[in-house]
Amino acid sequence: MPTLTIDNRPVTVPPGANVLEAAKVLGIVIPHFCYHEALGAVGACRLCAMTFTEGPVKGVQMACMVEAKDGMVVSTLDAQAQEQRAHVIEWLMMHHPHDCPVCDEGGECQLQDMTIAGGHAVRRYRGKKRTFTNQQLGPFIEQEMNRCIQCYRCVRTYRDYCGGSDFGVLGSRDRLFFGRMRDGALASPFAGNLVDICPTGVFTDKTYRFKSRPFDLQEAPSICPHCSLGCATIPGARLRELQRVRSGVDREVNGFFICDRGRFGYGHANHPQRLRVPRVGGRNVAWPEALAALDSRVAATIGQHGCHAVAFVTSPRASLEGAALLKGWATQLGTNRIAFDPHPHRDRAARAALELECRVRSLDEIRSSDCLILAGVDPIAEAPMLALAIRQAARNGCFVAVLDPRPVALPCAATHLPLAPQRLAGALAALATGEHFDFTRQEDVILAGIAAQIDSAQRPILVGGADLLGPPGLAALRQLADASAREGRPCGAVPILSGPNSLGGALLASCGEPDSDQLLDAILAGEIRGLVCLEADLLGDHPLPGRVEAALERLEWLAVLDSLPTPTAHRADLLLPTALPAECAGTFLNNEGRLRPFAAIFAPGEAISQTSGGEHPLRVFRADTPGDGPRPAWALLAELTDIEPTLTAARAAVAAAEPALARLPELVAGQPAGRPALFPLRRVCILPPAKPVTIDRKAALAELVGETKPTAMVTPAGLHPVEMPDAAGAPLWEALSTPVGAPQRKAGELTLLAVESLYGSELLSSLSAALREVTPTPQLALHPEDAERLQLLDGGWARVDTDLGQLRLQVAIEPNQARGVAIVARIRGSVSGHLIPGSGVQSCHIVAEERL
Repeated sequence: MPTLTIDNRPVTVPPGANVLEAAKVLGIVIPHFCYHEALGAVGACRLCAMTFTEGPVKGVQMACMVEAKDGMVVSTLDAQAQEQRAHVIEWLMMHHPHDCPVCDEGGECQLQDMTIAGGHAVRRYRGKKRTFTNQQLGPFIEQEMNRCIQCYRCVRTYRDYCGGSDFGVLGSRDRLFFGRMRDGALASPFAGNLVDICPTGVFTDKTYRFKSRPFDLQEAPSICPHCSLGCATIPGARLRELQRVRSGVDREVNGFFICDRGRFGYGHANHPQRLRVPRVGGRNVAWPEALAALDSRVAATIGQHGCHAVAFVTSPRASLEGAALLKGWATQLGTNRIAFDPHPHRDRAARAALELECRVRSLDEIRSSDCLILAGVDPIAEAPMLALAIRQAARNGCFVAVLDPRPVALPCAATHLPLAPQRLAGALAALATGEHFDFTRQEDVILAGIAAQIDSAQRPILVGGADLLGPPGLAALRQLADASAREGRPCGAVPILSGPNSLGGALLASCGEPDSDQLLDAILAGEIRGLVCLEADLLGDHPLPGRVEAALERLEWLAVLDSLPTPTAHRADLLLPTALPAECAGTFLNNEGRLRPFAAIFAPGEAISQTSGGEHPLRVFRADTPGDGPRPAWALLAELTDIEPTLTAARAAVAAAEPALARLPELVAGQPAGRPALFPLRRVCILPPAKPVTIDRKAALAELVGETKPTAMVTPAGLHPVEMPDAAGAPLWEALSTPVGAPQRKAGELTLLAVESLYGSELLSSLSAALREVTPTPQLALHPEDAERLQLLDGGWARVDTDLGQLRLQVAIEPNQARGVAIVARIRGSVSGHLIPGSGVQSCHIVAEERL
């Protein structure tokens, strides 16, 4: 490694590092704009001048463009270098407006810092300034081009790093314009990174515009809760309102960037219908009464019917501490009736993901891979930063192939083999064995080419989507990784799961613990009388909401600990409001088994903008804080299990009960936690497939329904009552008697596949007002051959008959998707809101229809 001297101080840096990076190691700040660790250097701003006195390079040079070499002697204090930096910063500031008081960048503006560091303090230019007309770039980004200093960071981030194509640089000389050819919303799902990357106030967060100064915000390191990757974020709050989210830095996971869903999906924290007050029997109560009521209900039910008469359900959005303490409570009561995901198929898939063990790789390792095979995963929709990691690998020459029924769009070139979801596990098995008997000649050629790429690669990684692959597909992914591994060259395997703590729930689950389907069986059989839901929405996330509705009707009581106004929470007999990740500390376990601690940003409370009617400062003062009722779920469960309600005590209790989580008490938010040896410490038991449940027609009619009528539910997105359709207008018992994944086939039917969308599918972001404008309308995606056979036109309307009711959808013809598959994205609060991804496949009947 080269050793050089900067300002009489020696420093050793890795090979390939530039002199600017070497100075940074010593803590020497050299003014710069165009350089960024994730983007590299282009020498555009000409601000990082240093004087090289000894070594292979002499004279004044741009430090970011000179590779560090042995024996270099460099000065940052030389008069000639300082003079050049002062001149350059003065040139850059010639046309910059004096609008710092109204610029949202004020307080964290790199231009302000570097102007002072560069030695410029007095503006001498008295000529006419260059001015631009700003563009409208959509709901997220505000442009103010007059502040631009032509550092090229924005275009290098948007086009080069993120792969966007509708943004670039126009003009020449000193009239460069960074934007689109014409006004319009930026198409990239990573456009929000322009806000973080711009060193001035050219691109700012429109959702945060004119709300606060950065130094007024409460900020702390946190973790994005919108998918299973666990990206580092830094939320900012003021006046009891979460006002923005910016990217944190974690080189092992998301690097320096985040997706727009993670950046702008924070509106759930400020939602006006947040659950904030404990309720018992429909009336507001104080916390002691609420906890006592729950404790007494549980004790009474167990005393009358036995310990197995009470069951528990949590979800991947619950923290690791909360889920573990819920399990501890069940253990204290003597029952193992606890499910860690309201979606039974996703629960089984997450448990199967644990079997990947040490084969799992990080996003940073994906970025350096030379062969990536994606099976049953749409990165943009399910784990957006995975798509960005794949692009970085592709820029370095990585081979990328996708096996998926959807027309998967990646920000890089990729080989795509569209296969129906039922064939994905067979394709992975064929890649492992080389036997391609069940494929066409064209498919066989593509699979053979993919196998050859895996065999010749030095760092191959397989990425599997749990929703489409399920346990059999993930097992096939593991077998392919084993078959492709050679001595000294392992093959990685990465699962993409549904939520931020999906793997944490799977880790806590053991062989004897059921999934939610088995709990529903016991409820319908009268064995379970009381149910506790911890941040889990059974009605909204189970594939058969009608069956859940029938089960809830059989319960004597339902207790819900949650922060969001979900359909299940509205049904609760006992409601205990919990704090969101932004309001309390905790931990997630991401898809690779990495512990992801997060810190509290602000204390719960209704935003002053809501309680004051928009006025500020307040005209009326009060001693209490409105809406401060929510408490951390782990604190509530700690009290119920006689543990001190502090994070330290909760983590200690979890670590004592779960050997795999022994490092939990040592975690500090914002510091790399690494990937502990989770998997060998627990032998995972994959549950056998649940038996289809058929409910007797007369019993269902007499005991569960009473009469034929649709079930009234509340949708999270709009929170307006809607009619949830039953099975094609049939009574509820008919919907319950046909299990998803095993439909009766009829002539002319297609396979219906419900999938995730980048916006509108995930619960937390679906409650964000900022994302409402970009949330798509659900469509019916069909292959051209299927559309022609069904006499459907692109943009026309079709009626889709499913086991869960009828849908009227607009048709979108997609030539790059699999034949025989009808693809519909779940958009909460829309006609497709009850189609839950990850539920396997079912048949549907499609006919052309005029729009009503």
